Amino acid sequence: MQDINEILESVEQEEQIDIKGFLFRLLSKWYWFVIFGFLGLSAGYLITKRSPSIYKMSASVLINDDSDKMSMDKFIYGLNTGVKTNAESHILMLKSYTLNNLAIKNLNIEVSWYQKGIFRDVDLYNYTPYKATLIPDTLNSMNVPVSLTPIDNNSFKLNAEVKDASNNKIEIELEGRYGETINSQYFNLVIDKAKDLKANEDASYYFIINNLDNITKSYVNGLSVDFANENGDGIALSLQERNAQRGVDYMNELIAVYLKHGLNEKNRTAENTVRFIDTQLEGLIDSLNNTGKQFTEFRSKKGIVDLSQQANMVAEKLQELETEKKMAERKIDYFKNLHDYMGNAEEMKLMASPSVAGISDAGLNAQVVKLAELYSERISLISNVKEKNPALVMVNEQISNTLKSLEENIKNLLNNTEVELESIKGQLKNSKMELASLPKTEQDLINIKRSFDLNNELYTYLLQKRAEAAITRASNVPDATVLDPARIQTVVQTGPKGSTNILMGLILGLAIPFIVIVLSDYFNDSIKSIEELQKLCKLPISAEIAHNNYSIEIPAQKYPRSGIAETFRGLRVSLQYIANNESSKVVAIHSMISGEGKTFCALNLSNILAMDNKKVLLVGCDLRKPKLHKVFEVENDKGLSTFLIGNDGFKDIIRTTDQENLYYVNSGPVPPNPSELIGNGLFKDFIDQAQEEFDYIVLDNAPITLVVDGFLVAKYADINLAVVRQGYSLKKQINYINQLKEKEDFKHPGVILNDTTYQGYGNSYKSYYGYGSGYYDDSYEVKGLVNKLRKRFRKG
Repeated sequence: MQDINEILESVEQEEQIDIKGFLFRLLSKWYWFVIFGFLGLSAGYLITKRSPSIYKMSASVLINDDSDKMSMDKFIYGLNTGVKTNAESHILMLKSYTLNNLAIKNLNIEVSWYQKGIFRDVDLYNYTPYKATLIPDTLNSMNVPVSLTPIDNNSFKLNAEVKDASNNKIEIELEGRYGETINSQYFNLVIDKAKDLKANEDASYYFIINNLDNITKSYVNGLSVDFANENGDGIALSLQERNAQRGVDYMNELIAVYLKHGLNEKNRTAENTVRFIDTQLEGLIDSLNNTGKQFTEFRSKKGIVDLSQQANMVAEKLQELETEKKMAERKIDYFKNLHDYMGNAEEMKLMASPSVAGISDAGLNAQVVKLAELYSERISLISNVKEKNPALVMVNEQISNTLKSLEENIKNLLNNTEVELESIKGQLKNSKMELASLPKTEQDLINIKRSFDLNNELYTYLLQKRAEAAITRASNVPDATVLDPARIQTVVQTGPKGSTNILMGLILGLAIPFIVIVLSDYFNDSIKSIEELQKLCKLPISAEIAHNNYSIEIPAQKYPRSGIAETFRGLRVSLQYIANNESSKVVAIHSMISGEGKTFCALNLSNILAMDNKKVLLVGCDLRKPKLHKVFEVENDKGLSTFLIGNDGFKDIIRTTDQENLYYVNSGPVPPNPSELIGNGLFKDFIDQAQEEFDYIVLDNAPITLVVDGFLVAKYADINLAVVRQGYSLKKQINYINQLKEKEDFKHPGVILNDTTYQGYGNSYKSYYGYGSGYYDDSYEVKGLVNKLRKRFRKG
């Protein structure tokens, strides 16, 4: 149990170190976050400045539940038709394309004017120094910015970029005079100056001819209409618009159109009734006048003042039957017309109320009213929703069901009325036979009086119905009341959200370097720190060499009191504990690949050893890519290769340096067979002679993963150090280094971490040696501390 706890504790510590290391890697790039954070803030600010202002305006409408109490049928019959106000239908009407398009047209926004601004253009709705009037029935290019440039007080120039029939861009330039018509292939309009506003001479103006259909669609999509409360007796409207005043005007105009439309729908039945009665009265008045005149003339001519009692009874009965016959015939005509027109929405709009024909059937009246309302609702839906919209499908189903029930009801009522008419005709025939038994004078008088009374009674009845319809029309009120109209005082600016944009810009700005660092860490397979190397490497870490902030190859020689020189002194101390029994130490410096700094480490290690009063020989063993002669700026005409082929002796290839006790041997000219030369046995003679004269022999070897030369040299070394470069050497190379421990020829192996940079955490060289902290004397360097601090953040 204790072992498990120790393992868990170890894992937890490793995770903490990784997290801490990652955080410090972020902190080491603090200037990235400052730069990108500033750029993000600037981008958020510019976006806010360039984005148009967005305003939200709202209004509310209260639905009148008692709006149908004064309907004509209730007024006449006191009956409830069963048709109630549907709040959802009001929402559909407010969202309908038809009403919105009518409201847009009433606003007269066919042309929109703008003033160009630094960050964004200003919408000049109702505040423009110019006015553009389109010529009816002419072509005008829509949605195209047209710049207006004044030439003088009376003339101007228009510039625009339009597309022809082939979708090719064409530059248009037109000149015109204020108040005069401009006729062209793409524009036909009149430009006038506003009377109460003057144009700013320093400002630039342009206008756009709007497509009202597209504007209507955008407003319909942007308009929010929903129930204001759970009871569904209120409707709340809201809209977001770039111009506050235009949004307020649009919402109020839409509500006005909606109320007018609803009132017109309610008045439609009464208007149809009045229209139908007026048509009937036109012919009835003449008939009434003629029969009245005949009745008066007949009585005067015949000298008859009144009828006998029997004649009066016959006359009254005939008049009653004739009236009933007329009413029955009128009902039959109404039923037939209703049957023919009930499937046509437009014809149903013109149908008069059944009560005008004397039909008091409440069910029929409710069906006719309901069918008319359903047709109106379907018309509103068709222009605003798709064919398979659930609301439209439901309305179509209701219309279909209403038509079926209405047709069945009409057939029953028609059959009953036809039977009633036949009965009336039979009674009328019997009454006429009674009339025939009366004297001829009374017969004629009864016929004339009967015709007069019938017309008079019908005339009175129609006048009564017309008055009732007019009263109903006058008493009708809209189904809704404006509870709270849109006001400029209640408009709320919702965009652009400056604080949000700036905050998002800052977040995105900070996220960019964060993502880059995370991705670079994720995809970067190189060694990043001494801690990471210690986890992966099985060989001992002999030293951690600081990053070279100097522009020379041997900073340990020129700047012996510098921090980087101290890291090489640390390596020198480590050598004292490796192969301690050897009287003369041969140190081979290896690398896996080129560029890891083995020559740099060999040079500076040799210098540090020489400073310790040790006689040191630095040997360039890389016969393929010689480098030492470039560092010491000498010819590479002789060296190790010439010794191995027997051209030069040991003393001939030894060269001196400016550093006391430090000598070196160049690689010599590049031979065609480096591996064979090193393995021919003379290299051992070279090492034996060198050990007799020098305390340390430092071998600058070839990369051991690329050629076999490195292993041939390694077996002659007492200490073999593999150089790994931070941020350059790959982690997978460590697996290869770990295998060196098992090789017999690779004696006393160790690892040098080269080019370490301060990460601000862990056991870096700075925390060991205080490099850059001011403890070591680097003041005599020309660039001094300023350069070191600058490079710290550049490389860190």
